[in-house]
Amino acid sequence: RITNLFSQRGFNIDTVASGISENPLYQRITITTHGDAKIINQIKLQVAKLEDVKAVVEIPADQLFYREVVLIKVAPKSYQMRAFQKIVQDFGGKCVIVDDSFSVVEITDTPASIDYFVEEMQEFSVKEICRTGGAAMQLTKEFVD
Repeated sequence: RITNLFSQRGFNIDTVASGISENPLYQRITITTHGDAKIINQIKLQVAKLEDVKAVVEIPADQLFYREVVLIKVAPKSYQMRAFQKIVQDFGGKCVIVDDSFSVVEITDTPASIDYFVEEMQEFSVKEICRTGGAAMQLTKEFVD
């Protein structure tokens, strides 16, 4: 319903992520979008009108903790393995070696760091990328009821 609402109104979704919350009766959906203050306010009002929506919260940039996950399948050459493993380690990634020729790397970080990591992986023959939308929390004592 939410993505249909965005589409019908001509709003742009940059990323969307959905998952369980602390209450098993509810899912938390994190949407990132862009626009001027008028557009953002219109988006919040329209989403809040949806029957199943409990709360709509816009998190100010200075209170935003936001992370994405990326999985990348790469095929580094044997002579590249040391450099490949160093970059993965430097980014705090996890690497699963599938076989002698393929590895899958997981990174959880900010979108900018993930963009940079993806660039760094290009020299290792990227075969596949799967990137989530972001999950966000507000860095205050307040919480969504």
